[in-house]
Amino acid sequence: MPSSNPDGLHWYVACVRSCQEKNVAEALRKNSVECYLPLRREVHRWSDRRKVVECLVIPRYVFIRCKDSQRAALLAADSRLVRFLASSGKASVVRDGEMEAFRRMVDSGGRLYLTGEDLKAGDRVRVMSGPLVGTECELVGVAGGRCLAVRLGALGTAIMDLDKDTVEKI
Repeated sequence: MPSSNPDGLHWYVACVRSCQEKNVAEALRKNSVECYLPLRREVHRWSDRRKVVECLVIPRYVFIRCKDSQRAALLAADSRLVRFLASSGKASVVRDGEMEAFRRMVDSGGRLYLTGEDLKAGDRVRVMSGPLVGTECELVGVAGGRCLAVRLGALGTAIMDLDKDTVEKI
């Protein structure tokens, strides 16, 4: 894939060992490697108390921004990193715009669903208000036409419930 970034950095999706996502992300940050671990805050209730906990949006995956040549070294340096997602024998790249939109979806705190399947192409839309304002993406017909989808390559599609009045067709 030709580099659209002058620095040659791309977002890759790394598969990690079970229950090691936070540890891997922390180790990467300590080694000055940019990474993103999508977390959401949830209230867990027990009979005697409530507690806000950070839960993984996508278990067993960490997004890593690095050069293609660095991926093998990262795998060799940490046994908790299992592999990078790939398609047709080539590491799958998440474009910067898709990654930014996905991060904004997670950070908005709204209901977020991930599907492993590739959704049918719909209308291209631009979000006019809310946490994703300015984002261009595909509208898909889920839950009565009230959702927004952003393709994430081999990872699938991220879907967020949005009012149809907040988007305009491009």
